[in-house]
Amino acid sequence: MKTKNNAENSIIKKVIIVLVCLVAVLIVVFGVLLWQKSKPDSKQDNAESVQTTTQYDSGGLVVPDRPEMIDITAYDTIKLKADTLEQSLRLNNPLENNCWLVITLSLEDGTELWKSEELIPGQVVRSITLNKTLPAGEYENAVLSYKHWTYDDKKEPLNGAETLVKLVVQ
Repeated sequence: MKTKNNAENSIIKKVIIVLVCLVAVLIVVFGVLLWQKSKPDSKQDNAESVQTTTQYDSGGLVVPDRPEMIDITAYDTIKLKADTLEQSLRLNNPLENNCWLVITLSLEDGTELWKSEELIPGQVVRSITLNKTLPAGEYENAVLSYKHWTYDDKKEPLNGAETLVKLVVQ
């Protein structure tokens, strides 16, 4: 009888070990999937200079109603290529915004390097054409300016924002 109990106990222990290992593997896979989903997308698609990531339903554009909140992306540093007008740079009007957005990049002295067209919520600019080339160097206190208008037919001005950024041109 003991041999039968020992065999059953051995099988039960093996099943428990397999189940514990399976649960551990599932936890690791789930963790990796969550990590992959949460990390920012570093790939840049230069095939299109502007991409719209807005969501639509049968009634048209779906934009959350948050007129009191406007999201912008602030940068400490922007890297640009020296002596060329064409630049890879990702700028956007976040989908959460309920407004039109125009972004301007200027040097500290006010020289306008680039200005976007009106961006709808969710629209992404992936490449820009500068108004003038920049020689290699660092340009402190460049300005990213954000101007906002209501996302309706009235296009009433909303608050804007300016952020200082260092341009590293190589």
